[in-house]
Amino acid sequence: MKALAFGASVVLIGRPYLHGLAVARSDGVRDVIGILRRELEMAMALTGCPNIASISLSILYD
Repeated sequence: MKALAFGASVVLIGRPYLHGLAVARSDGVRDVIGILRRELEMAMALTGCPNIASISLSILYD
């Protein structure tokens, strides 16, 4: 969410999906992506952002 607030149009997730792949193959990758999605949705709800377009620097510096 922080990268999106700074203006990123794309954010890579790095290694977490590789760990999911190593542990549980495609199911692990799906689970990791689900966890990341839920975390982003929770962060958006806590900061009052109804959609990704509404994420701005104001959430970091208010």
